[in-house]
Amino acid sequence: MLFGEAERAKTGQVTLQGHAESDLVVEVVRAEALFDLPAADWDDLTAQALDPNPFYARPYLLAGLETLDRDTRLRALLVRTAAGRLVGLFPFRLGRLPPRVAVGAVNIYQMCGHPLIHRQFATQVTAHWFAAMRQGTIPRRWRFPHVDLESGFALLCGDYLQAANYDLTPLSSYPRPRLRRLAGGFEVHANTVLAKGRLKELQRTLRRLREAGEVQLERAERPEAVRQRIEDFLAIEHAGWKGEAGTSFLAHPEHARFLRAAVADNAGVSIDSLLLDGRPIALSINLQAGALMFTPKCAYDEAYRRFSPGLILEYLVIERFYASTHPEEMDAATTVGGHLVQGLWNEQRTIGMVLVGPLSPLTRGVAAGYRLGVSMRQRLRASLGDGLVALARRIRRHNPDLWARVQSFGQMATCLVLYI
Repeated sequence: MLFGEAERAKTGQVTLQGHAESDLVVEVVRAEALFDLPAADWDDLTAQALDPNPFYARPYLLAGLETLDRDTRLRALLVRTAAGRLVGLFPFRLGRLPPRVAVGAVNIYQMCGHPLIHRQFATQVTAHWFAAMRQGTIPRRWRFPHVDLESGFALLCGDYLQAANYDLTPLSSYPRPRLRRLAGGFEVHANTVLAKGRLKELQRTLRRLREAGEVQLERAERPEAVRQRIEDFLAIEHAGWKGEAGTSFLAHPEHARFLRAAVADNAGVSIDSLLLDGRPIALSINLQAGALMFTPKCAYDEAYRRFSPGLILEYLVIERFYASTHPEEMDAATTVGGHLVQGLWNEQRTIGMVLVGPLSPLTRGVAAGYRLGVSMRQRLRASLGDGLVALARRIRRHNPDLWARVQSFGQMATCLVLYI
Protein backbone atom coordinates (compact mmCIF):
# COMPACT_ATOMS: atom_id res chain seq x y z
CA MET A 1 0.00 0.00 0.00
CA LEU A 2 1.58 3.28 -1.10
CA PHE A 3 3.01 5.11 1.96
CA GLY A 4 1.18 2.72 4.28
CA GLU A 5 -2.09 4.68 4.19
CA ALA A 6 -3.53 3.27 7.41
CA GLU A 7 -0.49 4.22 9.44
CA ARG A 8 -0.16 7.61 7.81
CA ALA A 9 -3.77 8.42 8.60
CA LYS A 10 -2.87 8.10 12.28
CA THR A 11 0.64 9.46 12.41
CA GLY A 12 1.15 11.58 9.30
CA GLN A 13 4.26 9.58 8.42
CA VAL A 14 5.53 6.09 7.73
CA THR A 15 8.98 4.75 8.52
CA LEU A 16 10.93 2.45 6.22
CA GLN A 17 14.03 0.67 7.48
CA GLY A 18 16.74 0.77 4.87
CA HIS A 19 19.51 -1.63 3.95
CA ALA A 20 20.81 -3.84 6.71
CA GLU A 21 24.38 -2.73 6.10
CA SER A 22 23.70 0.87 7.13
CA ASP A 23 21.93 2.76 9.88
CA LEU A 24 19.83 5.13 7.79
CA VAL A 25 16.08 5.42 8.17
CA VAL A 26 13.71 6.70 5.49
CA GLU A 27 10.33 8.24 6.24
CA VAL A 28 7.65 10.17 4.41
CA VAL A 29 6.08 13.08 6.28
CA ARG A 30 3.41 15.63 5.59
CA ALA A 31 4.27 19.29 5.16
CA GLU A 32 3.38 20.28 8.72
CA ALA A 33 6.07 17.96 10.08
CA LEU A 34 8.75 20.04 8.35
CA PHE A 35 8.13 22.89 10.80
CA ASP A 36 9.27 20.57 13.59
CA LEU A 37 12.58 19.56 12.04
CA PRO A 38 15.59 20.74 14.08
CA ALA A 39 16.76 23.99 12.50
CA ALA A 40 20.44 23.19 13.04
CA ASP A 41 20.11 19.83 11.27
CA TRP A 42 18.32 21.31 8.27
CA ASP A 43 20.73 24.24 8.01
CA ASP A 44 23.72 21.89 8.18
CA LEU A 45 22.22 19.69 5.44
CA THR A 46 21.73 22.77 3.23
CA ALA A 47 25.34 23.85 3.78
CA GLN A 48 26.75 20.34 3.18
CA ALA A 49 24.50 19.27 0.30
CA LEU A 50 25.94 17.34 -2.61
CA ASP A 51 24.30 19.87 -4.94
CA PRO A 52 23.67 23.32 -3.43
CA ASN A 53 19.97 24.25 -3.43
CA PRO A 54 19.03 27.32 -1.38
CA PHE A 55 15.43 27.00 -2.63
CA TYR A 56 15.09 23.99 -0.28
CA ALA A 57 16.79 25.82 2.59
CA ARG A 58 14.68 26.00 5.74
CA PRO A 59 13.61 29.69 5.59
CA TYR A 60 12.75 29.54 1.90
CA LEU A 61 10.82 26.26 1.90
CA LEU A 62 8.89 27.05 5.09
CA ALA A 63 8.01 30.51 3.73
CA GLY A 64 6.37 28.75 0.80
CA LEU A 65 4.44 26.40 3.08
CA GLU A 66 3.09 29.39 5.00
CA THR A 67 1.98 31.19 1.82
CA LEU A 68 2.03 29.96 -1.79
CA ASP A 69 2.29 26.23 -1.03
CA ARG A 70 -0.07 26.16 1.93
CA ASP A 71 -2.78 24.15 0.14
CA THR A 72 -0.67 22.02 -2.21
CA ARG A 73 -0.43 18.89 -0.03
CA LEU A 74 3.33 18.90 -0.10
CA ARG A 75 5.14 15.95 1.44
CA ALA A 76 8.79 15.20 2.03
CA LEU A 77 10.92 12.10 2.08
CA LEU A 78 13.38 12.39 4.95
CA VAL A 79 16.50 10.31 5.43
CA ARG A 80 18.09 10.22 8.88
CA THR A 81 20.89 8.42 10.61
CA ALA A 82 20.07 6.10 13.49
CA ALA A 83 21.06 8.96 15.79
CA GLY A 84 18.43 11.17 14.12
CA ARG A 85 20.71 13.40 12.05
CA LEU A 86 19.00 14.66 8.87
CA VAL A 87 21.03 13.63 5.81
CA GLY A 88 18.41 13.66 3.03
CA LEU A 89 15.41 15.84 2.16
CA PHE A 90 13.24 15.22 -0.94
CA PRO A 91 10.22 17.59 -0.94
CA PHE A 92 7.54 16.41 -3.38
CA ARG A 93 3.90 16.39 -4.38
CA LEU A 94 1.88 13.48 -5.70
CA GLY A 95 0.23 13.53 -9.08
CA ARG A 96 -3.53 13.24 -8.67
CA LEU A 97 -4.27 10.60 -11.28
CA PRO A 98 -2.61 7.26 -11.99
CA PRO A 99 0.12 6.44 -12.54
CA ARG A 100 1.16 8.13 -9.31
CA VAL A 101 4.28 10.20 -9.89
CA ALA A 102 6.15 12.06 -7.17
CA VAL A 103 7.04 15.50 -8.49
CA GLY A 104 9.90 17.39 -6.89
CA ALA A 105 8.32 20.35 -5.15
CA VAL A 106 8.89 23.75 -6.70
CA ASN A 107 6.73 26.84 -6.83
CA ILE A 108 7.23 29.57 -9.42
CA TYR A 109 9.99 31.12 -7.31
CA GLN A 110 12.03 27.94 -6.83
CA MET A 111 14.48 27.52 -9.70
CA CYS A 112 16.30 24.38 -8.59
CA GLY A 113 14.86 20.92 -7.93
CA HIS A 114 17.84 18.99 -6.59
CA PRO A 115 16.98 17.13 -3.38
CA LEU A 116 19.17 17.96 -0.42
CA ILE A 117 21.57 15.03 0.04
CA HIS A 118 24.41 15.30 2.52
CA ARG A 119 27.63 14.83 0.58
CA GLN A 120 29.13 12.54 3.24
CA PHE A 121 26.12 10.22 3.03
CA ALA A 122 25.31 10.65 -0.65
CA THR A 123 25.81 7.01 -1.67
CA GLN A 124 23.79 5.62 1.24
CA VAL A 125 20.95 8.14 0.85
CA THR A 126 20.63 7.41 -2.86
CA ALA A 127 20.69 3.65 -2.25
CA HIS A 128 17.88 3.94 0.31
CA TRP A 129 15.81 6.10 -2.02
CA PHE A 130 16.12 3.55 -4.83
CA ALA A 131 15.32 0.72 -2.43
CA ALA A 132 12.17 2.47 -1.25
CA MET A 133 11.06 3.03 -4.86
CA ARG A 134 11.63 -0.60 -5.79
CA GLN A 135 9.73 -1.81 -2.70
CA GLY A 136 6.79 0.45 -3.56
CA THR A 137 6.76 2.16 -0.17
CA ILE A 138 7.18 5.45 -2.03
CA PRO A 139 6.14 6.20 -5.64
CA ARG A 140 8.15 4.22 -8.18
CA ARG A 141 8.44 7.23 -10.48
CA TRP A 142 9.84 10.66 -9.61
CA ARG A 143 9.95 13.76 -11.77
CA PHE A 144 12.47 16.45 -10.83
CA PRO A 145 12.29 19.96 -12.35
CA HIS A 146 15.26 22.27 -12.90
CA VAL A 147 17.98 19.66 -12.42
CA ASP A 148 21.52 20.17 -13.66
CA LEU A 149 22.04 17.19 -15.96
CA GLU A 150 25.69 17.03 -14.88
CA SER A 151 24.97 17.45 -11.17
CA GLY A 152 26.18 15.12 -8.48
CA PHE A 153 22.60 13.90 -8.04
CA ALA A 154 22.16 13.02 -11.72
CA LEU A 155 25.54 11.29 -11.87
CA LEU A 156 24.91 9.39 -8.65
CA CYS A 157 21.55 8.17 -9.95
CA GLY A 158 23.42 6.76 -12.93
CA ASP A 159 25.37 4.46 -10.62
CA TYR A 160 22.15 2.75 -9.49
CA LEU A 161 20.01 2.68 -12.62
CA GLN A 162 21.22 -0.60 -14.13
CA ALA A 163 21.16 -2.58 -10.89
CA ALA A 164 17.66 -1.30 -10.08
CA ASN A 165 16.42 -1.78 -13.68
CA TYR A 166 15.56 1.92 -13.68
CA ASP A 167 16.18 4.77 -16.07
CA LEU A 168 16.74 8.53 -15.83
CA THR A 169 15.01 10.25 -18.74
CA PRO A 170 15.52 13.94 -19.56
CA LEU A 171 12.08 15.28 -20.51
CA SER A 172 13.10 18.79 -21.46
CA SER A 173 16.20 20.94 -21.21
CA TYR A 174 17.44 24.50 -21.57
CA PRO A 175 20.76 26.33 -21.14
CA ARG A 176 21.42 28.29 -17.96
CA PRO A 177 24.28 30.79 -17.63
CA ARG A 178 26.96 30.14 -15.00
CA LEU A 179 29.78 32.43 -13.88
CA ARG A 180 33.18 31.00 -13.00
CA ARG A 181 36.49 32.78 -12.56
CA LEU A 182 38.95 32.81 -15.43
CA ALA A 183 42.68 32.93 -14.87
CA GLY A 184 43.82 36.49 -15.38
CA GLY A 185 40.99 38.21 -13.56
CA PHE A 186 38.23 40.61 -14.55
CA GLU A 187 40.07 42.28 -17.43
CA VAL A 188 40.63 38.94 -19.13
CA HIS A 189 36.98 38.06 -18.60
CA ALA A 190 35.72 41.37 -20.00
CA ASN A 191 37.94 41.19 -23.07
CA THR A 192 37.38 37.51 -23.90
CA VAL A 193 33.79 36.81 -22.85
CA LEU A 194 32.03 40.05 -23.78
CA ALA A 195 31.68 40.97 -27.42
CA LYS A 196 33.91 43.94 -28.23
CA GLY A 197 31.01 46.20 -29.22
CA ARG A 198 29.00 45.28 -26.14
CA LEU A 199 31.91 45.93 -23.80
CA LYS A 200 32.48 49.38 -25.29
CA GLU A 201 28.78 50.21 -25.01
CA LEU A 202 28.66 49.11 -21.35
CA GLN A 203 31.73 51.16 -20.49
CA ARG A 204 30.32 54.16 -22.35
CA THR A 205 26.96 53.86 -20.54
CA LEU A 206 28.69 53.51 -17.17
CA ARG A 207 30.64 56.73 -17.83
CA ARG A 208 27.38 58.54 -18.68
CA LEU A 209 25.78 57.23 -15.50
CA ARG A 210 28.72 58.46 -13.43
CA GLU A 211 28.31 61.88 -15.00
CA ALA A 212 24.71 61.86 -13.67
CA GLY A 213 25.76 61.20 -10.08
CA GLU A 214 27.76 59.05 -7.69
CA VAL A 215 27.58 55.36 -8.70
CA GLN A 216 28.09 52.57 -6.16
CA LEU A 217 27.63 48.83 -6.01
CA GLU A 218 26.23 47.72 -2.67
CA ARG A 219 25.79 44.19 -1.37
CA ALA A 220 23.36 44.10 1.56
CA GLU A 221 23.93 41.07 3.80
CA ARG A 222 22.88 42.10 7.32
CA PRO A 223 19.22 41.20 8.04
CA GLU A 224 18.03 44.78 8.54
CA ALA A 225 19.77 45.94 5.35
CA VAL A 226 18.31 43.01 3.39
CA ARG A 227 14.81 43.81 4.62
CA GLN A 228 15.15 47.42 3.50
CA ARG A 229 16.46 46.49 0.06
CA ILE A 230 13.69 43.92 -0.38
CA GLU A 231 11.15 46.70 0.12
CA ASP A 232 13.06 48.79 -2.44
CA PHE A 233 13.01 45.84 -4.83
CA LEU A 234 9.27 45.30 -4.40
CA ALA A 235 8.52 48.98 -5.03
CA ILE A 236 10.75 49.27 -8.11
CA GLU A 237 9.46 46.03 -9.63
CA HIS A 238 5.82 47.04 -9.07
CA ALA A 239 6.37 50.49 -10.59
CA GLY A 240 7.55 48.96 -13.86
CA TRP A 241 6.10 46.75 -16.58
CA LYS A 242 5.57 43.82 -14.22
CA GLY A 243 3.28 45.92 -12.10
CA GLU A 244 1.32 46.97 -15.20
CA ALA A 245 1.09 43.34 -16.35
CA GLY A 246 -0.02 42.17 -12.91
CA THR A 247 2.97 39.85 -12.48
CA SER A 248 4.93 41.75 -9.81
CA PHE A 249 5.14 40.49 -6.25
CA LEU A 250 3.08 43.40 -4.94
CA ALA A 251 0.34 42.70 -7.48
CA HIS A 252 -0.42 39.60 -5.38
CA PRO A 253 -0.15 40.16 -1.61
CA GLU A 254 0.43 36.46 -0.90
CA HIS A 255 3.46 36.47 -3.18
CA ALA A 256 4.88 39.55 -1.48
CA ARG A 257 4.35 37.87 1.90
CA PHE A 258 6.24 34.85 0.61
CA LEU A 259 9.25 36.90 -0.48
CA ARG A 260 9.43 38.83 2.78
CA ALA A 261 9.22 35.61 4.79
CA ALA A 262 11.74 33.81 2.57
CA VAL A 263 14.46 36.42 3.10
CA ALA A 264 13.77 37.18 6.78
CA ASP A 265 16.57 35.78 8.94
CA ASN A 266 17.90 33.82 5.97
CA ALA A 267 21.68 33.80 6.16
CA GLY A 268 21.88 32.75 2.51
CA VAL A 269 20.24 35.93 1.18
CA SER A 270 21.99 39.06 -0.01
CA ILE A 271 20.87 41.92 -2.25
CA ASP A 272 23.08 43.59 -4.83
CA SER A 273 22.06 47.19 -5.60
CA LEU A 274 23.24 49.73 -8.15
CA LEU A 275 23.08 53.03 -6.28
CA LEU A 276 22.91 56.45 -7.91
CA ASP A 277 23.55 59.15 -5.30
CA GLY A 278 22.66 56.60 -2.64
CA ARG A 279 19.36 55.58 -4.23
CA PRO A 280 18.89 52.06 -5.71
CA ILE A 281 18.05 52.06 -9.41
CA ALA A 282 18.62 48.33 -10.00
CA LEU A 283 18.58 45.40 -7.58
CA SER A 284 19.31 41.70 -7.74
CA ILE A 285 18.32 39.10 -5.13
CA ASN A 286 20.96 36.49 -4.34
CA LEU A 287 20.47 33.11 -2.67
CA GLN A 288 23.56 31.21 -1.61
CA ALA A 289 24.12 27.66 -0.41
CA GLY A 290 27.62 26.33 0.01
CA ALA A 291 29.93 27.85 -2.60
CA LEU A 292 27.20 28.53 -5.19
CA MET A 293 25.16 31.75 -5.43
CA PHE A 294 21.89 31.89 -7.38
CA THR A 295 20.47 35.16 -8.74
CA PRO A 296 16.75 34.44 -9.19
CA LYS A 297 15.22 37.93 -9.32
CA CYS A 298 16.20 41.39 -10.51
CA ALA A 299 14.45 44.70 -11.11
CA TYR A 300 15.41 48.16 -12.30
CA ASP A 301 13.94 51.65 -12.16
CA GLU A 302 12.49 52.30 -15.61
CA ALA A 303 13.01 56.04 -15.18
CA TYR A 304 16.69 55.28 -15.79
CA ARG A 305 16.17 52.94 -18.72
CA ARG A 306 18.50 54.96 -20.96
CA PHE A 307 21.38 54.00 -18.65
CA SER A 308 20.65 50.22 -18.87
CA PRO A 309 20.85 49.93 -15.06
CA GLY A 310 20.23 46.18 -15.05
CA LEU A 311 23.17 45.53 -17.36
CA ILE A 312 25.40 47.96 -15.51
CA LEU A 313 24.57 46.20 -12.24
CA GLU A 314 25.51 42.82 -13.75
CA TYR A 315 28.76 44.26 -15.12
CA LEU A 316 29.76 45.60 -11.71
CA VAL A 317 28.73 42.34 -10.00
CA ILE A 318 31.12 40.45 -12.30
CA GLU A 319 33.88 42.89 -11.39
CA ARG A 320 33.15 42.31 -7.69
CA PHE A 321 33.05 38.54 -8.26
CA TYR A 322 36.63 38.62 -9.53
CA ALA A 323 37.75 40.86 -6.68
CA SER A 324 36.67 38.25 -4.09
CA THR A 325 36.99 34.51 -3.57
CA HIS A 326 33.45 33.73 -2.45
CA PRO A 327 31.15 32.53 -3.86
CA GLU A 328 33.07 30.18 -6.11
CA GLU A 329 30.38 30.22 -8.81
CA MET A 330 27.16 32.06 -9.67
CA ASP A 331 24.05 30.54 -11.25
CA ALA A 332 21.58 32.72 -13.20
CA ALA A 333 18.60 30.70 -11.83
CA THR A 334 16.73 30.95 -15.13
CA THR A 335 13.94 28.52 -15.99
CA VAL A 336 14.03 29.09 -19.78
CA GLY A 337 16.70 29.89 -22.29
CA GLY A 338 17.69 33.52 -22.71
CA HIS A 339 18.73 35.84 -19.89
CA LEU A 340 20.18 39.26 -19.27
CA VAL A 341 23.58 37.76 -18.39
CA GLN A 342 23.99 35.64 -21.51
CA GLY A 343 27.00 37.08 -23.24
CA LEU A 344 28.26 38.46 -19.92
CA TRP A 345 28.88 35.20 -18.04
CA ASN A 346 31.38 32.70 -19.33
CA GLU A 347 29.76 29.28 -18.94
CA GLN A 348 26.40 27.59 -19.17
CA ARG A 349 24.89 24.40 -17.78
CA THR A 350 22.19 22.21 -19.24
CA ILE A 351 19.20 22.23 -16.91
CA GLY A 352 16.21 20.00 -17.41
CA MET A 353 13.19 18.13 -16.18
CA VAL A 354 14.14 14.49 -15.49
CA LEU A 355 12.06 11.40 -14.81
CA VAL A 356 13.44 8.56 -12.72
CA GLY A 357 11.44 5.33 -12.93
CA PRO A 358 11.45 1.61 -13.79
CA LEU A 359 12.27 0.52 -17.31
CA SER A 360 8.69 -0.19 -18.39
CA PRO A 361 6.01 0.84 -20.92
CA LEU A 362 4.24 2.74 -18.16
CA THR A 363 7.29 4.89 -17.45
CA ARG A 364 7.68 5.55 -21.16
CA GLY A 365 4.02 6.56 -21.20
CA VAL A 366 4.56 9.01 -18.36
CA ALA A 367 7.51 10.53 -20.25
CA ALA A 368 5.50 10.71 -23.47
CA GLY A 369 2.61 12.35 -21.63
CA TYR A 370 4.82 15.09 -20.26
CA ARG A 371 6.40 15.75 -23.64
CA LEU A 372 2.97 15.79 -25.28
CA GLY A 373 1.83 18.41 -22.78
CA VAL A 374 4.84 20.59 -23.57
CA SER A 375 4.24 20.21 -27.28
CA MET A 376 0.54 21.06 -26.96
CA ARG A 377 1.35 24.21 -24.98
CA GLN A 378 3.82 25.30 -27.64
CA ARG A 379 1.31 24.68 -30.44
CA LEU A 380 -1.50 26.45 -28.61
CA ARG A 381 0.74 29.43 -27.99
CA ALA A 382 1.67 29.55 -31.67
CA SER A 383 -1.94 29.27 -32.84
CA LEU A 384 -3.83 31.22 -30.19
CA GLY A 385 -1.26 33.78 -29.19
CA ASP A 386 -0.16 34.97 -25.79
CA GLY A 387 -3.66 35.30 -24.34
CA LEU A 388 -4.00 31.58 -23.66
CA VAL A 389 -0.46 31.45 -22.30
CA ALA A 390 -1.30 34.27 -19.90
CA LEU A 391 -4.39 32.35 -18.78
CA ALA A 392 -2.33 29.21 -18.18
CA ARG A 393 0.19 31.20 -16.16
CA ARG A 394 -2.59 32.71 -14.05
CA ILE A 395 -3.96 29.22 -13.34
CA ARG A 396 -0.51 27.96 -12.40
CA ARG A 397 0.13 31.00 -10.23
CA HIS A 398 -3.20 31.23 -8.42
CA ASN A 399 -4.62 27.70 -8.54
CA PRO A 400 -1.79 25.12 -8.43
CA ASP A 401 -4.41 22.51 -7.55
CA LEU A 402 -6.17 22.95 -10.89
CA TRP A 403 -2.84 23.15 -12.71
CA ALA A 404 -1.82 19.77 -11.23
CA ARG A 405 -5.13 18.25 -12.40
CA VAL A 406 -4.56 19.50 -15.95
CA GLN A 407 -1.05 18.04 -16.05
CA SER A 408 -2.16 14.71 -14.57
CA PHE A 409 -5.03 14.40 -17.07
CA GLY A 410 -2.67 14.81 -20.01
CA GLN A 411 -0.30 12.25 -18.56
CA MET A 412 -3.04 9.67 -17.95
CA ALA A 413 -4.54 10.14 -21.42
CA THR A 414 -1.21 9.42 -23.06
CA CYS A 415 -0.68 6.24 -21.00
CA LEU A 416 -4.14 4.97 -21.95
CA VAL A 417 -3.40 5.54 -25.64
CA LEU A 418 -0.17 3.56 -25.35
CA TYR A 419 -1.95 0.60 -23.77
CA ILE A 420 -5.01 0.49 -26.09
